Amino acid sequence: MFRVFRWPAFTSVWLGQILSQVGTQLFFIMAYWELQLRSPYLLSAAGLTLTLPNLLSAVGGSLVDRWDARFVMLWTDLVRAAVSLFGALAYALWPRAFVPVTLVILAAHGLGGSLFTPAESVILPRLVPDEELVAANGLSMTTSRLAVSVGAAVGGASIAAIGVPWIAAIDGLAFLASAAAVANVIRLWRREGRTWRERAATARPKTSMVSQMMEGWRALAGIRWYAAVLPLIVILNFAFAGMDVLLSVWTHRVLHGGAAQFGALNATLSFGQLLGSLCAGLAAKMNARTGLLTFGGLTSASILAFSFSRSVPFSLATSVVEGVSIAIINAIGFALMQRAIPDDVRGRAFGLLYSFAGAATPLANGLAGVSLRVVPIAAWMWLCSAACAALTVGWWRAVPRHDAAGQPASGAAPNA
Repeated sequence: MFRVFRWPAFTSVWLGQILSQVGTQLFFIMAYWELQLRSPYLLSAAGLTLTLPNLLSAVGGSLVDRWDARFVMLWTDLVRAAVSLFGALAYALWPRAFVPVTLVILAAHGLGGSLFTPAESVILPRLVPDEELVAANGLSMTTSRLAVSVGAAVGGASIAAIGVPWIAAIDGLAFLASAAAVANVIRLWRREGRTWRERAATARPKTSMVSQMMEGWRALAGIRWYAAVLPLIVILNFAFAGMDVLLSVWTHRVLHGGAAQFGALNATLSFGQLLGSLCAGLAAKMNARTGLLTFGGLTSASILAFSFSRSVPFSLATSVVEGVSIAIINAIGFALMQRAIPDDVRGRAFGLLYSFAGAATPLANGLAGVSLRVVPIAAWMWLCSAACAALTVGWWRAVPRHDAAGQPASGAAPNA
């Protein structure tokens, strides 16, 4: 798996993402904890400002296909760095403006992600050989999970240790480090004489953004197993989003923990995803249907167990199992999608993919805080567990049993 570090451009992006996501997670832990202390209903506003921009991923994917994905990543990092650094100054000078400043920074994170995520999906297959793609996906997820685990572990304690303004400043500086890593990729490719697209010098007709998005949709619709399980993916992400928004309240009211315990729960989930990402190369050797069924079932069971836990240690243990399972599922799924989608429409296709998958997330974030008056927090976990079980069965039925040659599919690649 670690053979992918032989490719300097991939290593640069990998390290840059670790730094930026550590800072981001520090900020998220601080923001969600402080907001729920003021009012749990503010969590809905925070969730909406962070996730509504994700619906623009479809547009972002089309822009990535029009532009150089490396420069899209660079500029989104620079803009998010500027907003977070300005926010740090605002926190220090106007402490009473905490809520609006926090919402602005969260909105910047969401808008940046709607462009950065499709761009990263496009650039990753260009950084490593095809045979290293599953391992690279695993390490890319490791980037996120390791960063989130470290950031969450120290996030709660950092509120009292260094204060809110410094947390925002660290977030901004981390995005500057990520921008420097992307700039290094641009430098490396120029030194090697590589062009972004092989057909860059060929005149191509300019199509409208709507036409480009339709091309992306046709690419996704051609993957029949994905189209079959898409409604279940939307429902699952809806439930996950509600769980995520209310985790701070669950920690405070049900587990009777503080900011440190809230950070620890986020950290153990991310640590589990880190372990799963490190095993992604081994998972690639499994039959894709078997891998999705096995780890989908584990995810559903661990969420259900978490909903009945009233012990912080047991909750931490179930979070690790959940994280491992989610990471392996994602590694298999992303490899299937990246191999199935043609290179020239990959940006817009992945942009649509993220938009579809997260279509119901803003709704969940808006309802989560309000739902506390109507249903118990555990109801979101029960919905999530049931949706995950349904999706697991859907995968088992929809993902192809054989490759294009009619042979049994032994891994993630042939199934695509």
